[in-house]
Amino acid sequence: MYLEIGTMGTDVAQLQRDLNFCAYNAGTVDGDFGSQTQEAVLALQAYHGLEPDGIYGDQSDAALMGEIRLVQEALTKNGYHLTIDGAVGSETLAAITVFQKKNGLSVDGIVGNETLKTLDIEIPQAANQIETTLSISKPTPTTPPNGTGNGQLVCINPGHGGSDPGACGNLQEKEMNLVVSLRLGQLLKERGFSVVYTRTDDRWMALSDRPAIANENNADIFVSIHHNGSASPESSGTLVICYPGSTNGLRLARLVLNGLCNRMGLANRGIFQRDDSDVTYSSMPAIITEGLFATSPNDCRFFSNGGAELEAQGILEGILTYFNS
Repeated sequence: MYLEIGTMGTDVAQLQRDLNFCAYNAGTVDGDFGSQTQEAVLALQAYHGLEPDGIYGDQSDAALMGEIRLVQEALTKNGYHLTIDGAVGSETLAAITVFQKKNGLSVDGIVGNETLKTLDIEIPQAANQIETTLSISKPTPTTPPNGTGNGQLVCINPGHGGSDPGACGNLQEKEMNLVVSLRLGQLLKERGFSVVYTRTDDRWMALSDRPAIANENNADIFVSIHHNGSASPESSGTLVICYPGSTNGLRLARLVLNGLCNRMGLANRGIFQRDDSDVTYSSMPAIITEGLFATSPNDCRFFSNGGAELEAQGILEGILTYFNS
């Protein structure tokens, strides 16, 4: 199994059905592997600690099929007759919608947190993830915050890329930035925001080109996603950067920092007001997030075991509060 951007056909349509069923939101089932399907695959990979390349290969296939099998097994235990094959077909969809209706859940055919809880199952850690005896455990999936974008445009910049990997430890910053950025964009679009990215794949971009994209699109805010680095592997925590003297930039930074700390629970390293290309040359309120340290083994384990999703939710929480309060 090997599906990527540009692939078309029945295999892609099945993948989209499977991703939607497991609440990864691949969008319309049209058999066309586009950017939204890639975002859903990246979210799957981030949740299971797989290499975040947006390509649906054997490891991603095993992770997704494993999730579907667990749901199918739980449905059979609840008296529904269906084949346990790790793929979403008509009988699996029929069973889950009947189950949701019977239990007073939203009848949408999507196995989100409430449906999982009612089925009494928890999606386990992927088989290839690193076992650890450290105190960091897989975060419990949480419900993303509610709110509405009312059509506001957010420009998202995944920092670094291509020949510029950024900070490197157990993970490469450029890949971490892209995973969080694409998931954040997906969450924003679900809430009525318009989203433009500076990049959606692994490519190098000049620093000056990034805020220029936000300016050209008249974005309402510019959010640059980064992860920190340090010579010390013990360095950890979350901070946000904004431009000195920008009242709205500072307000956005405070709200996003609060959201990140609320969701991830890492050390609050505060707000830095400094002259940086992203926040200096953008024409709208702009921030740079440093969600955690790519050079910290502990932070990287956290990121790979659900932390990437919580990071995207934390930034979302701050943006929603900024526009809805």
